Amino acid sequence: MSKYLEQKKESIVRVNRIIDNLQSVQDVKEILEKYKFKHDKLLKQYEKLSRVFEFHKGIIQNISSGIITIDLSGNITFMNSTALEMIANKSENMLGKSMEMLFADREEGHLIINQLLKLNKMFESREATLVDINGEIIPIGFSTTPLRENNSDGTTGYIFIFRDIRELINFRKQMERMDRLATLGELSAGIAHEIRNPLAGIKTSAQVLEESFSPGDFRAQLISRIVKEIDRSNKLLQRFFNFAKPSRPKPGFHQLQNIVDGVYLLLAPKMAKRKIKFHTSFDEHLPSIYIDESQFEQVILNLFLNAIDAMPDGGDLNVSAVFDKSIILNEAPDNPGAIIIAVSDTGRGISPEKIEKIFNPFYTSKSDGVGLGLSISSRLLEENQSRIEVQSEPQKGATFTIYLPHVKNNQE
Repeated sequence: MSKYLEQKKESIVRVNRIIDNLQSVQDVKEILEKYKFKHDKLLKQYEKLSRVFEFHKGIIQNISSGIITIDLSGNITFMNSTALEMIANKSENMLGKSMEMLFADREEGHLIINQLLKLNKMFESREATLVDINGEIIPIGFSTTPLRENNSDGTTGYIFIFRDIRELINFRKQMERMDRLATLGELSAGIAHEIRNPLAGIKTSAQVLEESFSPGDFRAQLISRIVKEIDRSNKLLQRFFNFAKPSRPKPGFHQLQNIVDGVYLLLAPKMAKRKIKFHTSFDEHLPSIYIDESQFEQVILNLFLNAIDAMPDGGDLNVSAVFDKSIILNEAPDNPGAIIIAVSDTGRGISPEKIEKIFNPFYTSKSDGVGLGLSISSRLLEENQSRIEVQSEPQKGATFTIYLPHVKNNQE
């Protein structure tokens, strides 16, 4: 009992000591309000910092460029969502691993990381290739910058900022192809003009000679052969002119289905003989196409003939068309969207080393070909503010994709 009383006495002493230190209830209130004010202030600062953090996190995670940070050993410490999406991987699978493993060419990756870590060399708009988890090669353009923390002068790592440049590379190829076409077009026009004039003189002279021989004279037959060869050469020269200086387009609104059906009816007997099946698939609400009908028919005809030649033992020729509102061609925001037409076959396909050359003038893999069909097609589409691309693998067929700009038809 005495022990219990002793403990009570000590408690009373402690309480009295606290009371002695607090002169009034008002003091207690002031202390509580003081701590409450500090608590509220800290809470507001925390909420403000949280908002700033989420804001910057949103920028980093949603920016269209990939961002990767590495430490001073070259190991990955962070990847934003764009970078992860680009290489089709998960963050937990990549953190702590060497950045070099992301490069398609490991030697190139080793050289870049080495120059960065050992020589502190920064890169600006450098191009390289990455490889995703499925083994697909991704060309990128990237820049680097040092990573510093807490306003420190010392570097704690490096930041890679990069973008997928596949579309840029395709654009470069198209521009190079257009430059080649323009140059060769001017050259072809000059050569064709210089050859055409003497051919006309030779043909006239040959016809005069032909009239001086009797019908049964073998020399008359030789002259007739000369005239026929001159006519054949003139037809070839006319094709050169069509490539070099196609007539100005006379665009109008047309139904794609009607143009495709017209070309198919022309080639249907040839397809039936080759046992080629023809299929079409068009969007139900596909807009009219605004194009020179005659020139576009020539493009479709060339693509169909190439597909038929690629399927000597039969196969399928497919034509599909969709309207994509997200694509803007030729910087025409008033007419957003493009009609995308795909012509696919199941033929022997095109090898990678040839696929870069097929639009070049005079390039052909056919023994009796001139190599102007696809060149002329590309040139005609260019004149109509459109473009053509190709995808193919050997023995898996080929797909030629045409992009036509959408033009509003007020009558629809």
